This record gives sequence, C-alpha cells and structure tokens, in this order.
Amino acid sequence: MKQKVLSLAAAAVIGASSFSPYLVGAVSNQEIQQKRNAINNIQSKQSSIQNQMSQADQDITRLQSQQEKLAAEIKKLDMAVSETSGKIRDLSATIEDTKQDIQVLQREIAEVKERIEKRNELLKERVRSLQQSGGLVSYLDVLLGAQSFGDFIDRISAVTTIFEADKQIIAEQEADKKLKEDKENELTTKLASLQSDLQQLQQLKQQLSQQIKEKDQLMAQLEKQEQDVHEKKLALAEEQEVLKKQEAAMKAQLQQLLIQQQQQAAKAKATASKTSSSSGPSYVSGGGSAGVPAVTSGAFMRPANGPVTSGFGMRGSEFHAGIDIGKRAAEVPVVAAADGYVFRSYYSQSYGNVIFITHVINGQVYTTVYAHLESRLAHEGQTVKKGQIIGYMGNTGWSEGAHLHFELHRGPWNAAKSNAVNPLNYINF
Repeated sequence: MKQKVLSLAAAAVIGASSFSPYLVGAVSNQEIQQKRNAINNIQSKQSSIQNQMSQADQDITRLQSQQEKLAAEIKKLDMAVSETSGKIRDLSATIEDTKQDIQVLQREIAEVKERIEKRNELLKERVRSLQQSGGLVSYLDVLLGAQSFGDFIDRISAVTTIFEADKQIIAEQEADKKLKEDKENELTTKLASLQSDLQQLQQLKQQLSQQIKEKDQLMAQLEKQEQDVHEKKLALAEEQEVLKKQEAAMKAQLQQLLIQQQQQAAKAKATASKTSSSSGPSYVSGGGSAGVPAVTSGAFMRPANGPVTSGFGMRGSEFHAGIDIGKRAAEVPVVAAADGYVFRSYYSQSYGNVIFITHVINGQVYTTVYAHLESRLAHEGQTVKKGQIIGYMGNTGWSEGAHLHFELHRGPWNAAKSNAVNPLNYINF
C-alpha cells in the first residue's frame, strides 16, 4: 500500500497543476518550511511509536514469562492439593475403621461389664454369707467341726479352695475393669488424634485452594495485561500506518509546492502569460443533489447534513475528539470539508469505515477524519475537492447508532488526538 501511495504521489508530481487544486496563490518559503516541519514532526512520531511498539513486545515477553512461572506454581499447588486430598481420603477411611473397632470394643466392653456385674453379685453374696456367719469365724467352725484328722485335712483343703476362688474372682474383676478402661482410653485417644489430623489436613486443603484461587486471579490479571498490551500494539501499528500514509502525502504535497514555486519563478523571469489547466478527477458538488450539503465560503464546510448530536470535548470520563452528526434520512452523503488529499481510506476496528484527508490552507496543515461510514467512495492517493461526496453515513465500527463522527485536527492526526480542535470553531453548523 505504501508503494501504491508513493507511486500515486510521484504521478501527481508530474502533473502538479492538476494534482493540487487546493494549492493556489503564490508559494512562500514559509509554507515550504512549514510542510518540512510537519514531515519532520510525523517522522519523529513514527520513531516514538516504533520505540513504544518495541517496548510493547518486551512487555508481552515479560508477561508471558511471568505466566509460565505462575502456571508452574499452580501446577505444583494442584499436585499438593491432590496429594492432600488423597491423604484426607485415606485418613477418613482409617477413621471409619477406627469407629468400627470402637463398635466392636463397645460390644466387648459390654461383655466385660456383664462379667463384672455377675462377679459383683457373687462377691456380694459371699459378703452377705460372711456377715451372716460371722465372717472368718465360720471358717473356724468348719475346721473345728472335723470328726477326724482326715476330715480336718479335707476341710482345710475345702476352705483354702473357697478362699483362693474368692481371690481369683477379685483378681479377674480388677483385670476386666483395667482392660475396659485401657481400651476405652486407647481408642478414644486414637479417634481424637485422627480427627485432629483430619481437621488439619482439611485446613491445609482449604489454604492450598485459596492460594490457587489467588494465583488464578493473578493469572487472569496477567492475561488481561497481555491483552491490553496486544491491543495497544495493534493501535500503535494502526497509528504508524496512518502516519506513514500521511508522511507520503505530505512529501508529495511538499514536492508540489517546490514545483509550483519553481514554476512561479520561471513565469516571473520569463514574464510569460499565465496559463492554467485543470483536469482533476470528476466529483459531485454540493449544490445539485438532494441531501448533499451546499458548498459554503470559508476554509471548511459542513461534511454532512443533520443535527450535531454530540459535541467536542469531555463526554463523561472520555474525551470526544470530534463532533457527531446524526443520520436523519435513509441515505446521507458525506462530503470533503475542504480541498485535500486522501491519505488513508480503510476499515478500522474503532472508526469502522473511515477516511483521512490532509489539507494545506494558507500554509497550515489540517487533517479531517470521517468515521463510521456505511461505504467509502474516496480511495487512498485520491485528490478531492471541497463538497465532493466521499462516502455515506453509516454505523460501522464502535458506533451506537448511525451517525458521522467528524474530527478536525490542526496539524497531523495522532492517536492521542493532541492536535484535535473543535470543528464548530471553523464551520458554521
């Protein structure tokens, strides 16, 4: 596209008088210097944009590196959570086994309790018997009641057996009580320990999940930052392309000024009669067609018929760098606001169908922008005249309703819109 613009510019230089209908009157050195200054300014902006694009590439690389490191950390956390979840499952199963063991133990304890109760009844019976018979005296009565020495020996053996049986009962009773107490304490302690471990693992899992949530949020932020940088880079690339086209247009205009100055000098020196020819491209003037605004006096004319629906300046929290003209008919033609040179005509994501025109009026460079067009009739490299139809009002790009977004810049266009001026100060609407 750049070669096309330059070739068009070169062709225009050959026919300078027909290419520059808007460059009228004597050409001064000041006008030429202003044009050179404008070209230098654009080249400086291009260099700045290139630096910003390089920085954007570095930012994208840095953000992608951070995302890779973060993804590795998230993977480790995911594995840790998985491992912890496995431990929780295993521990939960162990707890369930322990609970079943407790149920078994409770049955065993119940049996032990039953044995203890039976022994208690037996011991109580023995105590009542001893109390009724006078305690140990009853044993003496048994011994002294022996009829013979052999009977005495038998009675001693019987008493000893009864006494030892009582001791055994008491020992077994104490052993069962101790068994019951030890088992209950052991399993209660084990269950409490397992429940404590489970609570700790659940807290760890919750902590790890929270970390992953935070990491995911950070990853989303990094991805958003990368997306913003990509969009910024695309915007810079678009601005760079516009500036390249504008630079080519201005160089062509500068060449025209130089040729025109040479022609003026030659004419003055030869004192030849002034001749002119005009074979510019055909166009539709504003006067004859319905809906086409009439060509008015002054440097600029209104670009389309319709009410101004949004003015220049702050609109909420955003700066509106132009004015909006509402669409009030099925087809509303859009015309060039002044004689000029189309250096950009394309589809922009934000502007939609848009046309950029550069103008030189009284030595001053101006740029006009016509956005959200339904269709574009003017192409890049084309010379247009004031009032010439260049397109039709539409609703393309970032637009909320059919209208023409019109910008006027005193100087070259740039993405910051730093040269934008209020069209209402230049055009009578």
